[in-house]
Amino acid sequence: MTLSFDVSDTLEALNAGLFVSPGFGTHAERVIDSHELIFVTQGRLDMFEENRSFSLLRNQTLILFPGLRHGGLLPYTPDVNFYWVHFRVHESLPRSAPMRVPKVATIRNPDGLTELFCRFISDQESGILDPLGAAHLVSLMLCAVGEDAGEAGGRRAGDAPGDDQAALAERIQGYVDEHFPDAISTSTIAAALRYNPDYLERVFRARAKMSILNALHQKRISVARASLHSEAGKNINEIAFECGYTDPGYFRRMFKRLTGLTPREFRTLYARTHINTH
Repeated sequence: MTLSFDVSDTLEALNAGLFVSPGFGTHAERVIDSHELIFVTQGRLDMFEENRSFSLLRNQTLILFPGLRHGGLLPYTPDVNFYWVHFRVHESLPRSAPMRVPKVATIRNPDGLTELFCRFISDQESGILDPLGAAHLVSLMLCAVGEDAGEAGGRRAGDAPGDDQAALAERIQGYVDEHFPDAISTSTIAAALRYNPDYLERVFRARAKMSILNALHQKRISVARASLHSEAGKNINEIAFECGYTDPGYFRRMFKRLTGLTPREFRTLYARTHINTH
């Protein structure tokens, strides 16, 4: 199932937020009268919609449809974070060249989609988000998912593992997720997993559409973003060290490269962002 919309359609944006796992609980079961776009930025989110189930990983999106019952399959993982936005599509006829947005997608450029969500939520919380601007941002989000989606991700819960390379790529990501605070590299990961570093890099690039080093930076910066959100009093240098950076200046440059903001700018701008834990 895909969402199809046309530039001539009227998008009605409702509201959005950032969910940060409290470490317990399950997504509520409900039926809503709008679409919902979910974008997982960290951890894993297990959900169902009617008789379909989904296990969403980092950088994956899911579109839920109005009138269909959806909810959580499993309790929230302790580290899951995801953005969400509710919207309605009012179709205009005739439709010319509709944009097709996959039900589930893996995003190649997660930073771009993240910034659209951050802009929407920041303006929403500041009270300056008008209906036209909100609709425009949601349209850009859907275009980003439709145009930038990689291989359809979102393994269905209970699916058999993929081929050996897919399983190996997941092992690499799992190692990165567990050991990101440490001084690791492709060579150290290869030694730990007992593979040739060049082979490991080729497999991961083919499956994740990025290098292992980029995946490491994305994990570290993702954790740094969460710390900047939730720990307002923590020193930025301390956050850098906790995320695996021994040079705070390098951390600041990498943070700017991946988010478009310095850590201080990020903390100041998105201090207004609505965060929900239920």
